[in-house]
Amino acid sequence: MTSRHGPLPRWTGPLLGLPLLIGAAGAAVAFEGDEGATDEASAQVASLSFKALKKWDIIVPNEVWTSITDSLPIPLAGGDGFVAEQVGPMKLKVDTNSDGKVDKDVRGADGFLVLSAEDEAGDTQKFAVRFVNQGGKYKYSVSGVMAGKLNSTAIELIDRNGNGRYDDYGQDAIVVGNAKGASLLSRVVSADDELFSIEVSEDGSQLTYSPYSGPTAKIDVSSKHDCRGKLLSAVISSDDGEYHFNVARDKGSMVVPAGDYRFVYGFAAKGAETVQMRTGKMRTLELDADEQEVVAWGGPIVAEFDYAVSDETITVQPKVAFYGGAGEEYHTFTPNAKSPKILVADKDTKKIYLEGRFGGC
Repeated sequence: MTSRHGPLPRWTGPLLGLPLLIGAAGAAVAFEGDEGATDEASAQVASLSFKALKKWDIIVPNEVWTSITDSLPIPLAGGDGFVAEQVGPMKLKVDTNSDGKVDKDVRGADGFLVLSAEDEAGDTQKFAVRFVNQGGKYKYSVSGVMAGKLNSTAIELIDRNGNGRYDDYGQDAIVVGNAKGASLLSRVVSADDELFSIEVSEDGSQLTYSPYSGPTAKIDVSSKHDCRGKLLSAVISSDDGEYHFNVARDKGSMVVPAGDYRFVYGFAAKGAETVQMRTGKMRTLELDADEQEVVAWGGPIVAEFDYAVSDETITVQPKVAFYGGAGEEYHTFTPNAKSPKILVADKDTKKIYLEGRFGGC
């Protein structure tokens, strides 16, 4: 029996040939000195306010869902979190006002609640959460934002890691303008094709911003993106974790600080069909000052898998990886449909000898 690694000869499925997302693997920006520093005298402050979103449609990179045991450990207003008690497989009781007593119920497959707590000054802070029941156990994730404007551009801050603060750069998230997808929270944002250095207050109520003055480059992920669906998120991150951008747009390029970046997350959709993306085998994106990088990625998709040959039997392992034109990897296809068809054919004549699918897909 021999074990080999090879490309899938042919693949059919709900997203067949869906030329998906971009790839920018690799690493990050090398920033020197204070090139990007801004004039403090030019700094402005934007006020942001809490907004609960019962209908959550923001695409968050690698969204965090936390399992619930006996509490929701969100240290809002310096507290220890909110008591929770699961009653049976489909009911969760939650303390929503931080008094240590459960007062609201979540029932069924999902739910939504707004939590509140008072800080030392007597001001009320709020935090919205979504719930999902998986296998009789509840998990929660953030369902609120701190919303405001940077000049005329809408800004929404997301406490992605659920620790009660909004200033964790590279961990929390930010939506700029009318984008469907958030990027990780960045030290620099692009608003109306201008770059601004920003500082976020711990509670997310203030965003201080001023023009960015460092070297810049352009990145275009749409011109050579081969995809039947719509690219809604393509997040790149600098190597030092300071800069993060969702560079997905219908056409054209985006200006970002110059340097080396890696592709960290993507999301594409066609109707009800969706797929997520990650770095995979993507190379580093080297964005040189005053230059433009055009990323060629998406279809055709190539599948890689392990298989073994014994006599006239070929056994294919069910762990299959799907890669796009730039090496980006596609995963978490929805809805879960039938398996790709695997064909065994003569390399020269293309005559098909065997075919099959995985069961249980």
